[in-house]
Amino acid sequence: MLIILMLFLILISILVLIVKRNKETFYIFGMCSSLAVLLIGIMLYIAKKGGISEKLQDFYFFNPVIKSYAQYFYITLDTLGYMVAIGRYIFPLFLLLLAMHYSELAFIKRNKWVVKLAFLPPLFSLVLYHPDIFHMYTSPTGGYNELVSDFSLIWVLIYVILAFLLLIVEAVSIQIRIFQSRFMVIILFIFSITFLYLLYFGQNPIQIYQFYYWGNGIYYMDAVLSVPAYLTLVIINIALAVVGFAGLLKYTKEMFDTDKEEIKIQRNYKAASAGATVFVHSIKNQLLANRVIFKRMNAELDRSIDPATIKNYTDQLEERNNMMLERVEELYQSVKAQTVHLVPVTIAEVVSHSMDKFHNKYPEKKVQLTLTDEAEILADAPLLSEAIYNLLTNAQEAVEHKNLKDSPGIFLRSYNTRQYTVIEIRDVGTGIKKTDTKKIMEPFYSTKNSNFNWGMGLHYVHTIVKEHLGILRFESKEGEGTTFFLFLPKFK
Repeated sequence: MLIILMLFLILISILVLIVKRNKETFYIFGMCSSLAVLLIGIMLYIAKKGGISEKLQDFYFFNPVIKSYAQYFYITLDTLGYMVAIGRYIFPLFLLLLAMHYSELAFIKRNKWVVKLAFLPPLFSLVLYHPDIFHMYTSPTGGYNELVSDFSLIWVLIYVILAFLLLIVEAVSIQIRIFQSRFMVIILFIFSITFLYLLYFGQNPIQIYQFYYWGNGIYYMDAVLSVPAYLTLVIINIALAVVGFAGLLKYTKEMFDTDKEEIKIQRNYKAASAGATVFVHSIKNQLLANRVIFKRMNAELDRSIDPATIKNYTDQLEERNNMMLERVEELYQSVKAQTVHLVPVTIAEVVSHSMDKFHNKYPEKKVQLTLTDEAEILADAPLLSEAIYNLLTNAQEAVEHKNLKDSPGIFLRSYNTRQYTVIEIRDVGTGIKKTDTKKIMEPFYSTKNSNFNWGMGLHYVHTIVKEHLGILRFESKEGEGTTFFLFLPKFK
């Protein structure tokens, strides 16, 4: 079992770094690899110490061949003891660093020295437990052994408790369900792997340095361990390994899917944008020329005897021409390079611009607004209002498709979380099919009439939100409606 846990942790360490390289995955890598080092040291120590029951040997080594290989594996006691020390004291450091990385407490965010301070106790312990230094100030019967052991044990427990408290506070404080569910997955993994660490962290390196003087180790070296206790130990190890692996597997898959989706969107966009720019420019010029012809036709028809019928047709042509111009302009804005000017603006100002555009297109339609008073963000107001307008237009089309005419089917609200200012646009329209949810952000993908909806609207919104250093997410149930969330960095 111990060998399986060790291999499992090494695999996880490699996996998280392959998927994504950032502070978060580096800290997870540090936790997994340090725990693997601790378990390797303990496995070798058990094999060399001996004196355990046959059942425990089967539990730790599966068969005598593996135990014999570990027992006669050449390694000095000093090296083995320091290996255990490294695993024992690096794990709680990475655990606390990860918890502080997730925490949004103002004290931690403002005072970077807190992170640097966290390195001191582990470094001090590793210096004290270095074999050359350890043998200088200690002796098998000296009192320094207990002092060093107690100091290390106390700060390790404090680190674990502080990390758990920070993670719990953060989990309770998250108000957005999308982020909360993701955070709970990673917390599940962190807690399970930490409890696994707590099962074995009691192994003191001093017991290895002073092989024949400092006791028999901790519970796993007990030769008379009862059968119920043995079974409980097996079940706990298996349960924690399974829970930890399942949690990290889901977390890793979410990261991989998100990155894969982003790469796919960008690749499709680059492939389409080169030809689209030339096409949009030429078709736009043609439509503008058509508009001039319409005006001349109307002027000529005004002098005719009975222009009503022909004028009706020209009005229809003009309406369609204007619609095509609007769509082409949307496509043009999506593919051309833009300069974004981020300045402090209020949410109310941005939403007001969006509502003006919306009411120009839908004069009789209503949107229920709930805005955070005087909330400010860093934004390019014209661009961001265009993104919100696109989402409102999509929402209105979904509501109309469901034939909801009497009650307001669109709701726009803004609110502040500890990290983001959120703009939420919800409709009670037709919703999005599950088969379409992973494609709707792609350029030129549309479930609507392709003659007038070219599938650039949501990609355009996605691009604008990214240029505002924000995140675009959505939730949808077919037949019930859709909610889009614009997460914008909180401005102070």
